[in-house]
This record gives sequence, C-alpha cells and structure tokens, in this order.
Amino acid sequence: MCNNAEKNPQCSTDLSASGAVLENDVILMTCSITYSGSWAPVVNWMDLGTGQFFSDDNITLTTNETTVTSQLKITASADFHGSQIHCNTFFAEPAPSPPTSATNVPSYSYTWTSPTLNVHCEL
Repeated sequence: MCNNAEKNPQCSTDLSASGAVLENDVILMTCSITYSGSWAPVVNWMDLGTGQFFSDDNITLTTNETTVTSQLKITASADFHGSQIHCNTFFAEPAPSPPTSATNVPSYSYTWTSPTLNVHCEL
C-alpha cells in the first residue's frame, strides 16, 4: 500500500495577520493532514527565533487511520517577540516499523510558517 499525503496540511492560528498578541496570552496553532497508507506523517513545531523544537508538553497530537492533527499551545512572552513558528510535516519510517508492503519512506515534506509574533507587554 502506498503512503502519501492526500493534500498539504490545513494550518491555522488564532493570531491576527499582524501577529499582535499581549504578553501571557495563550496562542494556539493547528495543522491537520489527511493521508493514506500504513505510516502516519510526523508533525513537529519549531521556534525559528531560537531554532528550538517545541516539547511534547506544548503539543496535543490526535491521530486516526486517515488524519493527523497537531496543536501547539504556547504562552506569549517577550522571548517570542519577532519569532515565527514553523510546522513541518513529513513521513519517517516508524520504529518499530508496522507490517506493510512499502519499501521506502515517502519523500513528502511541507512547512507552514506562522505570522511573525509581535508580543506587547501587559500594561
């Protein structure tokens, strides 16, 4: 059975297009992808300002037989001011590998980028 993404992920955020947010506000970002095959795509989140990946503590992952949805939940702080968040979706061979007739990992990758975060201090 072939593994592939049905289409690019649908990604969104509750940030405005300007990225304006108050310090200590909660920011939600979500990417959902529909796929077929035995291997679910992998979704990870990275702060481009620091180059660091977000830990599982900040991420809610929901997977079923055809859809993976990943939601990042962070609290706005001065550390995020001027940053953008990447959501990267790709296929990787799971360990341990499930029974499948696939002999290679699909070469699919998609990256969504958030608006630039414009964090304002609370008054």
